[in-house]
Amino acid sequence: MKVSGKNPQSSEEFNIELDSVDSAFVKLMSTFEMDEDEIKKLIDGLDISADAKSMLFSFSRVTIRAGEKIIKIGRKIIDYICRIYSEFPTASFGMVFGAIAGFLISSIPILGVVLGPLVAPILILLGMVAGLSEDLKDKALARKVAEVNAKFKPLKT
Repeated sequence: MKVSGKNPQSSEEFNIELDSVDSAFVKLMSTFEMDEDEIKKLIDGLDISADAKSMLFSFSRVTIRAGEKIIKIGRKIIDYICRIYSEFPTASFGMVFGAIAGFLISSIPILGVVLGPLVAPILILLGMVAGLSEDLKDKALARKVAEVNAKFKPLKT
């Protein structure tokens, strides 16, 4: 299936052919466990700057096209993060912190375009790992992380 998207900041488009994306994946990515009001309330309750909250809301509007369907991929990722944040706040805070730091690096003129796509995922991972040091005592977290990872596996190239 052809998957395409557009960078909201640079308007640069990308297209890729992924055999692992099927209609079941598209349906899964189109359903949400939390409604927008719940997510907005959770993000508003975070102890972070208004700019960071605005960035999270903007991220939730990122979409990709899989075949003829539009997938609100940013909304789905925020949905997962908010759900996991509710259950595992320490690891989730680390992920949010890493995402914000990655966004800040991405917003650096010229250098951010090069470093942003590389550094942002690494910072998110490092933030999550730091939070996991506390939450890893709970085996349910490992199960949830594996579950979320498995759901996004069709997007892996």
